[in-house]
Amino acid sequence: MTSLANVVDLIVFDFDGTICESADVKTDAFYRLYLDERGPEFATAVRDYHLEHVGISRFDKIVHVEEIMLGRQCTDERLHLMAERFGSLVTDAVIAAPYCDGVPDFLDTFAGVVPMVIASATPTDELRHIVAARGLGSSFEAVEGSPSSKAEIINGFLVRRGAQASRTVVVGDQLSDLNGARAAGVGFVGFRPLTNDRLFDNNVPVVAHFDQLGSAIISAMSRFAEHSLTTDRMDLT
Repeated sequence: MTSLANVVDLIVFDFDGTICESADVKTDAFYRLYLDERGPEFATAVRDYHLEHVGISRFDKIVHVEEIMLGRQCTDERLHLMAERFGSLVTDAVIAAPYCDGVPDFLDTFAGVVPMVIASATPTDELRHIVAARGLGSSFEAVEGSPSSKAEIINGFLVRRGAQASRTVVVGDQLSDLNGARAAGVGFVGFRPLTNDRLFDNNVPVVAHFDQLGSAIISAMSRFAEHSLTTDRMDLT
């Protein structure tokens, strides 16, 4: 039987909504961020904008709210003030959030067997603090977040770890994770409950529990390698 270690050099995980059930924490934080200043109607509009752009840096979202929705210049001082306020709303809640289904068992089985890292839109320092506070430092060999994009983070992992793109897979719950994987030329497996209406396209393998993830990655990487080989042959003709 093919083992996971035989088909991948590196697994790149998203964090919120993939490792832990913290996506709703950040949705609520975006609602609360402008609630006192602008009231519930505007706070709802900010929350809705966040939900339409999940996986994008909070800094980009705050700039959009300030400059497009409020029509005022977003100075560096204002940007960092709002980003720090957002961070204070979410950090403790993310540390306390439950794991997604099957995550602890998967990490116990494969940590130290298959190299695993985290790529997130959360600012790097905050993300590393959360990972350490949750006791996950020994499970993940590197943790990177914004301001770099997902594709930039993934490409950086490939270079620094000497991993082959054809043997690297991203696991995430949002289209931003899929788009980052495609931009970096690596494989992808989606994670979400089957009832979630934020669907990937039909060609994307999706699992609802981490006990399915190992076999899904093996299957996905086999198809990914075949596709890459076919593409290379077409480029030679």
